[in-house]
Amino acid sequence: MTEPKIVVTDAPDAADMAVITDGLRAYNTEKAGYDDYKPLAVFVTDPATGKVLGGLYGGSYMGQLRVDRFFLPEDLRRDRIGSRVLKMAEEEGRKRGCTRVTLNTMEIQAPGFYQKRGFTMAAKLDCNPPGVTRYLMTKRLI
Repeated sequence: MTEPKIVVTDAPDAADMAVITDGLRAYNTEKAGYDDYKPLAVFVTDPATGKVLGGLYGGSYMGQLRVDRFFLPEDLRRDRIGSRVLKMAEEEGRKRGCTRVTLNTMEIQAPGFYQKRGFTMAAKLDCNPPGVTRYLMTKRLI
């Protein structure tokens, strides 16, 4: 067999990404003996139109809830809406048997918001430009 070619792209094809996702998932399932991945989303919607205005999405897998993205527009960052969305995700994680929730945030985003809700910093990654330090944050779900 000839040596494989290695390609860098900023526009990956969904089918090519699936090779990696599916391959890793199959490997993990073989080693762990089970696969319990389940997506999760908590949406904030406009009551009149049903249109999604913000919220979070991620998934649960092997005892961990992961928040991939969490966004609320400025005008919804009041009345504890963000806290309620996060709490609902955590409650669903507990129902799924998760014992921990993890997420990434940046200094310019909301590390203080998460700390007030019981998250601790697991890692701090200084990045350029200054002011966009990244944080891996985690919380036990007991």
